[in-house]
Amino acid sequence: MKTILTLCCISALLFGCSSTTPPRKDFLLSNLPTSQTSTDRLATPHFKGSLQVEDLHALSPYRSTSLIYRESAQRFVLDPYNGFLAPPAQQISNLTRQALAASGLFTAILPVGSSLLPSWRLEGELQQLFVDVTNPAQPRVTLSIRYALSQIEHNTPRIFAFTQTEAIVDASPEQAVIGFNRALNTILLQLESSLLTVNTP
Repeated sequence: MKTILTLCCISALLFGCSSTTPPRKDFLLSNLPTSQTSTDRLATPHFKGSLQVEDLHALSPYRSTSLIYRESAQRFVLDPYNGFLAPPAQQISNLTRQALAASGLFTAILPVGSSLLPSWRLEGELQQLFVDVTNPAQPRVTLSIRYALSQIEHNTPRIFAFTQTEAIVDASPEQAVIGFNRALNTILLQLESSLLTVNTP
């Protein structure tokens, strides 16, 4: 199927013609304070055993560190002057590990590169991450993540797909990242709630 994504430079759109290249701004995603994002840590883990959280894969063009703006249903553009300090999928993977470690859902969350064999594995895919300006008066951000939880000795994973849209004050990079943070924290809460519905041996 032919892709409808058209990626192009938006420097002329955002900044006009200028002989001086504006400095690039890079942002980090972050968790909101614990009191705003999660309930108390579970006294007894819901899952017996450890969890390995793999780094999320990212669909193209969301592997880019540039902010992506959606101008219409068929037109997406990259911002060459504003983006992320590290690939978004990598940042979201780290924040997922932190959130699940704080939740107490698992006996332990194994660090990246651990040689220990986990009892459970969480994999996933970053499917959407863009600033929607199709209605310039009502900008918003959209974040979609698909997670797959599997038990090491079983081949059938449990799939959890989340899409969160957040309204933002304006389409500036600063407001976009604030929106992405809100969307991510909502998704992480939804992930925790969904994991609690999994029957464990």
